Amino acid sequence: MPLATGDHASRAAAAKEWLESLCGDYAPLRRQFINAYLRFIAVQIEAHREEFATRLEPYDGLYTPDDFLWSALRPLPRGWVSAGGQLLAADMVFWDGAQPIAIELATRDTDRQRALLTAGVTVYRIEPSMFARLDAILPAAFSRFWEGQTQPSSPFRRAIPLGVLAQPQASE
Repeated sequence: MPLATGDHASRAAAAKEWLESLCGDYAPLRRQFINAYLRFIAVQIEAHREEFATRLEPYDGLYTPDDFLWSALRPLPRGWVSAGGQLLAADMVFWDGAQPIAIELATRDTDRQRALLTAGVTVYRIEPSMFARLDAILPAAFSRFWEGQTQPSSPFRRAIPLGVLAQPQASE
């Protein structure tokens, strides 16, 4: 991710730029999804701004409600999921703390989506026309990302232990 100092807006813009750079050169839908997802997170934060401000009062200005952006589930554009002894690609992959969640950006079911479903991976197919309604499509963990947290997460937290998504099999 590019170095970003200064205010929250600068850090958020750098994160957006970095995520978009992971989407690939010829992937406008992935970049559009990143933008829609970040708008979705901003709407969640705005809707709960007073609650967050009250919760953060004991920290004497160390955090602001906007810092809860870093607590949201993070997209991995062009991610791979280890399932059924194979690595399967997806347009976006999220880790919810227990399992991978794949997002396929398409107007119809795809072979890639079927392979993910067959391997037991949770998959959501989202059409571009649905980007403005992510709150109605994504599971609750996406809308309530701050639950169970006393303070916002760090933008640099390790979301999962190394190797959890693609763990090699032990050989005897």
